[in-house]
Amino acid sequence: MLTLLPPEVLENICQKLNGRDLKCLSLTSRWVHKAAFRQIWRSITIFPRSPRERHCITPMGPPQQCLQSTRELRFEADAMHCVHAHDCLGYMGKWLDKDPLMHDTWEERSDSFGYERGRLVRVKYECLAQRTMAMLKRFEDGQLEVFDWNYTTCIPSEVLEYLSLKHRSIQSLSFTTDPFCSRFNRWSRTTDLNFSVFHNIRSFSWRAPMGCHFSNISNLVQTNAAHLEELEVDLQSWSRQWEDRETRVVRRTDSDKWDKTPASTMLAREMFGLDHDPAARTWFPKMRSLKLARVPLRDETTKKTVTAASINLAGLTSLTLIMCPYWTLLLQDMAQYPTPVQVKSFEILDFYLQTPNVTSIKKVTTITDFLDSFDGLEEVFISHCGPTPVLEFWKHLARHASTLKAFVHHQRITDLDDELIISRKGKDVADPGISLTDRAIIRQDPTRNSLSTLNLEFLGLTCAPEYLREILLPFVSKGSLKVLHIRQTGANVGTYSPCVFDNALDMRITQAEQNGETIENYTNGGHVLDSEPKQNSISLRDTSTAIRERREWKTPPLRQSSRDFADWVFGPDGVTSLEYIVAGDLSHGSRYYERNALICRSTGGGRRYRVISQKAGGKEWIDVKSRFGRALEACPVENIVPEYN
Repeated sequence: MLTLLPPEVLENICQKLNGRDLKCLSLTSRWVHKAAFRQIWRSITIFPRSPRERHCITPMGPPQQCLQSTRELRFEADAMHCVHAHDCLGYMGKWLDKDPLMHDTWEERSDSFGYERGRLVRVKYECLAQRTMAMLKRFEDGQLEVFDWNYTTCIPSEVLEYLSLKHRSIQSLSFTTDPFCSRFNRWSRTTDLNFSVFHNIRSFSWRAPMGCHFSNISNLVQTNAAHLEELEVDLQSWSRQWEDRETRVVRRTDSDKWDKTPASTMLAREMFGLDHDPAARTWFPKMRSLKLARVPLRDETTKKTVTAASINLAGLTSLTLIMCPYWTLLLQDMAQYPTPVQVKSFEILDFYLQTPNVTSIKKVTTITDFLDSFDGLEEVFISHCGPTPVLEFWKHLARHASTLKAFVHHQRITDLDDELIISRKGKDVADPGISLTDRAIIRQDPTRNSLSTLNLEFLGLTCAPEYLREILLPFVSKGSLKVLHIRQTGANVGTYSPCVFDNALDMRITQAEQNGETIENYTNGGHVLDSEPKQNSISLRDTSTAIRERREWKTPPLRQSSRDFADWVFGPDGVTSLEYIVAGDLSHGSRYYERNALICRSTGGGRRYRVISQKAGGKEWIDVKSRFGRALEACPVENIVPEYN
């Protein structure tokens, strides 16, 4: 049947498919493979063998005839720090055909310091730069339209220089760097990167830049504002301490008052034109997606604010604001603006530990007023200070009932134990804030639940399993809900008891196994020996179940409340459409893969469900991340790059 389609129709179909589906389609016949060939090789993504081997890429990878169709080149790595963090000094060499080893380094050879054998360099970073350049030189001049450097490492200056010379018509640039890299002299107030030749940028993203790159960002944004469609700026961990240090990087000598302007405010002023002069205001008439993290939306010096008028409200379809000061002013302006809001994807994260309760209520009101001001949302991801009565809050989703498919609602509160370092980040709210009376009402009549009007495919909450049954009752009669995500922020694991898995019991069983104890010796009178109150003791049967789960699934055992919930939700009286329960924090890829797990249906082994760890992986993990990866990663509490110890 496919062979009967005109080539241009088949090519249009190929453009709509993701990489995995496109590859499967291309294997159906030689004719289809030939038709899909150009689309298959349009985008190339280079993944390293491991984060510590980012320099060991293969520059001579695909055959040259395949690269002729390539328009997008991406470097992706799920790394936490720059290559420099694990690099060594060594003499300059050629690293295209061999990986640098320890005996190539100056430290290992113990040579006297000098230049007899050549220039000293950081060998892994030099290897990465050489191989990246070798890869770039395989493309024709002007061939690349997209270049992504999401390697969480410094950008080799020769790479950007080559792009500016050979691919200056490039349309999309994306960078993820390491603002804490000690090998780059960020105190020099200079940068060796030059973006001045890029005048055709439609999409620009820079996550975790150094302060010295702020001028690069603002200049590129201003130059391309008239046709910029997607903008993402994530100011990694931009605390007041960082402001005090980095302000010197962008200080201006023509005005003493500007010298004291915080660095992030200076960046916002230059990007959005928040100057005293109204003519300096930057307009984004083509903006479709705006994602900002820790970028202030108001200049405290000039008293100018980013407005709805400047960001093409009629065309904006995606808005993400992560810990952005003065975000309430922008949402209020958007809600009151005469042009209807067209946003389809909305994400907001606002969590400051010292936020007064009155302020928290005002911020929640700003969110609900914004949700009430328009309709048509397809994705809503919200994380804020709690606790908030969720049934009342969820009522404000009603205007989006016909379109909303994914909803994430995380609540976090301040930990009262100030002596814990991790308490500075707060903790998740396991109790959704539904009173016993309201729980009884929605249990008896699920239509009284605010979620009953929604046909969600994805729901993400921080609730413990014992509260979820009443919340999910409206979906028993629906066929929509596919994934439930029980989020526990990774930064809190180890400090607070997980709500899905019993890590404490897992540790006790591990200790017993190491001591050679049997289950009978591990229990006393049918109950596990435990220092916890008697009502929390565990029976011999439950202990046997926990040991079986550990052995079969290679994960910590489930809490009994999790077993009860899984038995119900995957049972005949549960949510028959539900495919997966995802437990854990996936906001930063596989950073917490050892603690994340997926619970899915099982038809064998006497159980209704089985558990698959993210570490084990498998087709289920590939499936859920490919379909709902955006929602699983929503509202990250931690930074892209952790600060160095």
